[in-house]
Amino acid sequence: MRRFNPSVSHATSGVSSQRRQLLKTGATVSAAAMLGGMPLFASGQQQVKLAFMYPVGVSGDINRLVSTMISSFNAAHSDIQVEAIYAGSYDNTEQKVMTALGVGDPPATWVPINSMLTTFLSMDALEDVTALAKADDIFQDFLPGFLGTCMSDDKLYGLPFQCSTPVVYFNKAAFEKAGLKSAPRNWTELEAAAKALTVRQGDATAQWGLTIGGGWHDWIFESFVRQNGLVFWSKEKVAFDAPESLNALEFWLRMVKAGYMPSASTWQSSANDFMAGRTAMLYHSTGSMTNILKSSSFPVGVAPMPKGKQIGSTMGGGPILIAKKQPDAHKRAAWTFARWMTNTANQAQWCIDTGYLAARKSSWETPVLKAHVAKVPESRSAFVTAEVAGAFLQVPGYHKVRTYLQSAIDRTLAGEVKPDVALREATAKSNIEIQRLSRRRS
Repeated sequence: MRRFNPSVSHATSGVSSQRRQLLKTGATVSAAAMLGGMPLFASGQQQVKLAFMYPVGVSGDINRLVSTMISSFNAAHSDIQVEAIYAGSYDNTEQKVMTALGVGDPPATWVPINSMLTTFLSMDALEDVTALAKADDIFQDFLPGFLGTCMSDDKLYGLPFQCSTPVVYFNKAAFEKAGLKSAPRNWTELEAAAKALTVRQGDATAQWGLTIGGGWHDWIFESFVRQNGLVFWSKEKVAFDAPESLNALEFWLRMVKAGYMPSASTWQSSANDFMAGRTAMLYHSTGSMTNILKSSSFPVGVAPMPKGKQIGSTMGGGPILIAKKQPDAHKRAAWTFARWMTNTANQAQWCIDTGYLAARKSSWETPVLKAHVAKVPESRSAFVTAEVAGAFLQVPGYHKVRTYLQSAIDRTLAGEVKPDVALREATAKSNIEIQRLSRRRS
């Protein structure tokens, strides 16, 4: 995988009893053990209350699941009580946290998209948990690619919680009707399958061959570029207009012009369209898997992202981060909470309940997750690409930079501008923003 080097031209560069038992088991690890032997609280200290702010970024009943987990944590920890604050989407959550940081009253802990790591570090907002992690099993047990989304300059600032990559969901009944025997394995097969699966009724499209979930299509687009062998960002600069990126966007545009895929969609509507049979293939998050498998009226297949020149993918979802500017007792309590939410048993059950990928190696060895994988083998489909996936667009000014890239993709697929022009403009605007923020922070 070639990583963009800014010094080189881009041209060359209801909770079940089983679940209750798992949660109970996860709570038996002592706080002292979690903290490498450090006592959690001084004798007689009052109960610590923490605010935990989190988003819901996929379809399904995630809000209820998180609330149930926190209720179980609170029941097992008399010295810590966590208040769950559902903040909406990832963007809404991140904006609320930044506003709270600006007035000096941040939540004790929160979940952003992993791309926000650079932004929060620039605000001096995050507690370095490297020492705590080294005193524990974090670096040994968490999958490196997932842990890497929480790291900067070899320091760890959070624990992976809801980990995802894009996968391809496909309607097995539609595949059989079209004479297709297996999921596409590369871009050539993807385009051919999209053509075979497209159904038209007069001038209308009754079934799209392929839909790429909108709203987070820039995340999926980065995966396509990685499949072309390039990571198009560094901490100092982006290269959205690199040949590998242009080729990926031209591929999308060709399928739109051919009528195999819609030019636009939203994240939620694209999942709904698939479950309703209005599209035969869907690029979406593993975090939507449990809901899609349960809610579709037809048999659903799940496949790794087809490769381009190589396999490649981008990590989505977010870690649990801990605020730096809070009392030490609150930091230690927040670590206890983050560690509990991401322990072996809870990560295994979280994977089963949602489709998010368990971040711990040990979770995949638990009897409950092994049984689930045997019953639902699709739950491991993403690992083909997850093992080579990297963090998602970790640059200064992430929100604005991401908007520039989304606009370039949207305008191109709508036929408003040529792909090279759109990507060149997005690159120029993004780099101006990155440089502006870098100068201000210096």
